Amino acid sequence: MIVFLFSLDAIAHAQTLKEYNAQGLIYLKEGRTTLAITEFSKAITQDHTNADGYANRSLAYAQLGDLADAISDSTQAIEINPKDYAAYVNRAHCYAKKGYLSAAISDYNEAIAIDPRGAAAALYRDRGLTYLRNHDLSDAMADYSQAIAINPKDGKAYYVRGAIYYQQDNFVQAVADFSHAIAIDHQDAKSYKNRGLTYLRENKSNEAIADLTRSLELDHSYTRAYYNRAVAYYQLKQYDKAWADVHKAQEAGEKVDPDFMAALKQASGKK
Repeated sequence: MIVFLFSLDAIAHAQTLKEYNAQGLIYLKEGRTTLAITEFSKAITQDHTNADGYANRSLAYAQLGDLADAISDSTQAIEINPKDYAAYVNRAHCYAKKGYLSAAISDYNEAIAIDPRGAAAALYRDRGLTYLRNHDLSDAMADYSQAIAINPKDGKAYYVRGAIYYQQDNFVQAVADFSHAIAIDHQDAKSYKNRGLTYLRENKSNEAIADLTRSLELDHSYTRAYYNRAVAYYQLKQYDKAWADVHKAQEAGEKVDPDFMAALKQASGKK
């Protein structure tokens, strides 16, 4: 009988933990983060070995921007359960936000090692971004390529990989990736902008003008496009249009390269 009663107590105990965590997750989803923390804290108070409570509370702290407590809770969850995939991911995100790049990469590595097949494209993108911030273009490129392999419709991965290709002066591949991103999202102003800049580097002036114009239509705040488009018009010897865009760029507060201004003045015969 005593064993039976203990079993009932254990069942009730486990049920209460589930309820605390479940309610906390509901609050978290609703954006009621403080209430979520209260529920997860109840679960932890009832059972200090409850890894889910720590992992969930870590997410809530991260939402509040309390990275120190988020990292502490993720660490506690990992100590209880060294295979806690979500805890490694959340701690990696927090480390990255704090600028602890090596620690973030280490945690991303652990998460991927725990579940290499289940790792989402976004996780490779996040690790790739951390590699980028750490000036490791090769590993960043590999991660964005992996993200694309997992999800061929990942426009963000195409966009960033295109930017890496651009930095490496691989303009053909850069154009290809920006074009993939645009095919996925026709409203992607950044990809139009960057493809336009790539075309400009390739001296494909008409293509550059078309993309820079489209980027301005989608994002009026990208006033730097006026200067870049002025350069493209200059390449085509359409000096009146180049001057018009220079004036628009200057009116928007953009700096215009003095050497370009001198070349435009000489070519157009204007001062």
